[in-house]
Amino acid sequence: MHVPIDSLSEALARLMAPDGPAAQAWLAACGLAGLAWALWRRPWHLLRRGDLQHGWLGALLFVTLLWTARVALPGGLVFQLFGATLMVTLFGLPLALLSLFVVDLVSLLGLGYLAGASWSGVDWAALWPRYVWMGLLPALLSAALQGAMRRLLPRHPFVFILGHGYFAAGLAALGAGAARAVWHSHGARGGVLTLPDTLTAVLILAFGEAFLTGMLVAVFVVYKPQWVVTFRDEEYLKG
Repeated sequence: MHVPIDSLSEALARLMAPDGPAAQAWLAACGLAGLAWALWRRPWHLLRRGDLQHGWLGALLFVTLLWTARVALPGGLVFQLFGATLMVTLFGLPLALLSLFVVDLVSLLGLGYLAGASWSGVDWAALWPRYVWMGLLPALLSAALQGAMRRLLPRHPFVFILGHGYFAAGLAALGAGAARAVWHSHGARGGVLTLPDTLTAVLILAFGEAFLTGMLVAVFVVYKPQWVVTFRDEEYLKG
């Protein structure tokens, strides 16, 4: 049986496309690996602290609303604030990854409800790509940047707010957004937005992420430091 080379190449291109089965499976594997690591660390023990439970529930609701509010660009890409750096700063990486999966699931159901879709009509195929691009990747970048800041920069409340809140959030959003844009540009044909245009939108989004996260981190460090598990008084308030 002779298979035309053109048909075979087109089938292979669809398989390896950013939204193809191979890419979807790879993203699902990455998301499952990150979620499994978070579950292995059993971060829910932090929630035994009564003073942290209210903050965690409030942050969960707030970030869920962020993931539900979004802007669709003409090229088909959807941009929205992540809130991943905020979750990492408040609760540490393991609990942040677990919380972001809950956010992903609940916001996906919320988007389906707003669109008038039934349970079967929810876009379940978007579950793992959303988790990887908006949760896992920016959270990992945030944790890496914050770890480097703790090693290299002096321990001072102003340094914590500026570094962990503003710079880490902006750079993590920029890195995750750029990676997502490059991923979606692979194999794209005739899109409305070019890659430079998309990266410009990512840069603007990163500024918004940095401003929102930095402002909230500053408020919580001053008024609710018990909600910020990565901020320790004995390290940053030595007198």
